[in-house]
Amino acid sequence: MAEISNKKLIVEVCNAKNLMSKDGQGTASANAIVDFDGQRRRTKTIFRDLNHRWDEELEFSVHDDTESLAAETLELNLYNDKKTIGKRSTFLGKVKINGTSFSTSEPTNLDWLEEDQITPLPEEHKLSEAAPPPPSAAAAEEEKQPEG
Repeated sequence: MAEISNKKLIVEVCNAKNLMSKDGQGTASANAIVDFDGQRRRTKTIFRDLNHRWDEELEFSVHDDTESLAAETLELNLYNDKKTIGKRSTFLGKVKINGTSFSTSEPTNLDWLEEDQITPLPEEHKLSEAAPPPPSAAAAEEEKQPEG
């Protein structure tokens, strides 16, 4: 294992939508466990919901060279917390992200990026399908007007 530097990988765990009910009451109490390069971090548990929002940043140490970063894989697993059901944590889902997808630049605040600077997340990295966007005001107006 290479020497640890002061470089960090920051992973933001945002949300999960439409999770499966796992507590017998129509909800799930989920948390995320993220593994990277032998390090493990965990989000807090969000209780009794199916559309969880964590908005938590998890920090991992990174080796000195960026080539080793590209060879790594980040794995995020979602679980229904065992404390809420009195038995083993129940697996809800997983996503793996290859290190070649990580940005090696300085930290970037996404709030300040222009729309044309944002690259959509590839389908294989998404945990669940997002709801389709609402129709634009122009499209809704066209539907209301009678033809003729």
